Amino acid sequence: MDRILGTLYGGCIGDAIGILSEFLTKEEAKEHYGPVAKKLEYSHKSLVDDDHRVRWEEGDWTDDSDQMVLIMRSLVDCGGKVDLCDFTVKLTNWVKHGYKELNDWCGLGIGTLTAKVTAYPDYLKDPQEAARSVWEHQGKHTASNGAVMRTSIVGVHMYWNMDEVVKNAIELTKTTHYDPRCQASSVAVSVAIATMLQGNHRDKKGHFKVKDVVHEAYEHASKCLETDEEKKDLMFYLECEKIKELNLDEPKKIGYTYKTMGAGFWALKQSDFRKAITKIMLQGGDADTNACVGGGLLGCKLGMSALPESWVTKLLHKEWLDNEFKRYFELMKWEWNDKPKAK
Repeated sequence: MDRILGTLYGGCIGDAIGILSEFLTKEEAKEHYGPVAKKLEYSHKSLVDDDHRVRWEEGDWTDDSDQMVLIMRSLVDCGGKVDLCDFTVKLTNWVKHGYKELNDWCGLGIGTLTAKVTAYPDYLKDPQEAARSVWEHQGKHTASNGAVMRTSIVGVHMYWNMDEVVKNAIELTKTTHYDPRCQASSVAVSVAIATMLQGNHRDKKGHFKVKDVVHEAYEHASKCLETDEEKKDLMFYLECEKIKELNLDEPKKIGYTYKTMGAGFWALKQSDFRKAITKIMLQGGDADTNACVGGGLLGCKLGMSALPESWVTKLLHKEWLDNEFKRYFELMKWEWNDKPKAK
C-alpha cells in the first residue's frame, strides 16, 4: 500500500510542481526557480504568475492527474473492468465541463491531440477508430504525451497480472493516441510500476535493480513497435541517465511521448523524490507531464513515506483525491486503515 499510494500521490505531486515551469525554457526555469530550488513549494508559483499559470490555483494539478482519476472512476463504476465506452464518455464529459465539484469550467490543460480526437464525429461510437483517423490524417507523425501522462493507475490496477496491465495500457492509450510510440511509452511506464508492486528485481538488501526494471519495461513495450530503429529509439529514452540528454525544452518537441517517458525513467534511477522532481521542473518544457510520470515511477520505487510532507498535505484538493482513492481501494478490497505518511 505504501508503494501504491506513492505511485498515485507521486504523480499528482509531480503534476502540481511541474506546472510551475511548464512551457518555460530551461534557462527561464532556472532563472525564476533556481534560487528557491532546495526549498521549492507550491507557493513559489507566484514567481511566474503569467497568463498560463494563473489558470491554476496554488497546489493544484492539471489535466494529467485529472485523466488518471477518470480512469480510476471508470474502473470503479465498471466493477474493476476496463470499459472503453465508459471511459470515453467520462473523458468527453470532462473535456466539456471538468470536475464540477472542484469548480472547473472545462477540462483545463487538455492537449491538442486529445481535443481533436474527442471532437471527431462519432468519437463515442468507436474512439480507437477516431484516434487512428486523426493520427493518419496528420501523417502518422504525431506521438504526443497525452496518454502516458495518465497511465500510472494502469500499472497499479491488477498489477499481479502483467498481461492485463499491458493490454489495458494499449487499449486505453488507443482511445486518444494511436501512434505505436504512444502505446509503447504507456506500456513501459505501466509495466515498470506493476513489476515493482509485484516485488520483482530486488537485490539482497531489498533495493530495486532499476536496470532490470527497465529491461522488463523494454521487453513488453518494444512489442508495440515494428522496426529495429524504432526499438533503438525506445531503448535510448528508457536507459538515459543524464537528464540534459533528454533535451526536455526542445522547441516544438516538448510534448513528444518518449521525452516524457524518458523523464519518468530518469526519475526512477534517482533516490531522492524532492531533488528528482525539482530537477525535472527546472528543465522546463512540458514540465507538469514530465514530473507527473517521474513522480509516479519514483513514488512507486520509494513509497509514500518518501514523499515530502508539505507537497502531500498542501495539494489543493487532497481531501477530494483521498476520497477517489478510497473508492477505488474499496473496490479492490485493499485496506487503508493505517495510511502511510509522507516524510
